[in-house]
Amino acid sequence: MAALTPATTDPLTRRQRIEHLIQRGDFLANYQQKSQSKAVCRPRTSSSRDTSIVSVCTIRRSSWTPQEDKKLRELVKQLGDKNWSNIALHFSSRDRKRCRERFVNHLAPMLAPLSNVWSPEDDEKLLQLQSKMRSRWARMAQEFRGKSAENVKNRCLLLARRTAEKRPRRGSPQRWNAVEKEKLRSMVQTHGTGNWLFIASQLSGRTDSQCLQQWYRTLDDKVVKGRGTWTETEDRVLMEKVAEIGRKWTQVAMFLPGRVGNQCRERFLNQLDPSINKAPWTKAEDELLIKAVNKYAARWSLIAEELPGRCENAIKNHWYSRERCRMLAAASWGAEPAMHDGINKRRCL
Repeated sequence: MAALTPATTDPLTRRQRIEHLIQRGDFLANYQQKSQSKAVCRPRTSSSRDTSIVSVCTIRRSSWTPQEDKKLRELVKQLGDKNWSNIALHFSSRDRKRCRERFVNHLAPMLAPLSNVWSPEDDEKLLQLQSKMRSRWARMAQEFRGKSAENVKNRCLLLARRTAEKRPRRGSPQRWNAVEKEKLRSMVQTHGTGNWLFIASQLSGRTDSQCLQQWYRTLDDKVVKGRGTWTETEDRVLMEKVAEIGRKWTQVAMFLPGRVGNQCRERFLNQLDPSINKAPWTKAEDELLIKAVNKYAARWSLIAEELPGRCENAIKNHWYSRERCRMLAAASWGAEPAMHDGINKRRCL
């Protein structure tokens, strides 16, 4: 019986494979280094003279060229539509996520030529699907022939924006009734707090901003509500975090369970800010206040810019206290009291 001989390996083929692996490793290392450089560079404000870093950022932010689209189509035909990591290796400035999104949302053969055209029936079906699937755009796109996940997402946001734009912007909003509150609570429990435009589209007469404020200020059980509820510990943490990370109120609120950014802002600016002037008001300040009210009406944040050291709440309280005294004095002399013209103008808007 003849002895079995081990299979031989072509040395040239083996050498080529080794060289290919080395080249691929070098490419991946350079790609990772460029990606890290992109994450920290600032091409508009950076004083660095390293033009290579700036060029990487510019390429990353540029749109796809026809040549890149053609190359991407050919690679998908060769490697399939599941092998995005290997496909991205053929692009010096595109990662696998960008390659996949470009193909799926713009180049896939299944996309219809008029993928951005929506009928009223499509819109109605889309809103019904979103109420059930929330933001699962890819899953929702499967229900529409020839439309990508990006088409579906953009259409949902557009419909929500149109609904919000139809509502009146001016005038004082009406109080929330029990039915609206219960519906808002149910919508938040179902859809979360990341899509206020859609939630507002389900509440007739309410904007996304009104829904957000009503939830956090009134309905959210996790948020501490009411005046006089700040503790010494909370004040100390608030002061420390403002000194540490600045007046980034949403980030500051993360260190104060039960508080939202607006509460932290008002507490600091109206009570804890060391620059607050709590001395009695001077005649010069009163004159500046009258001019500011004539200019800005009841926009207290703008008026506060004209009175350094005075916070919004202090300015508002002082103004109405001053107006109350003036109206009482006018009434005692038999004259008909009237609110200041600047405030009246604001109320008529």
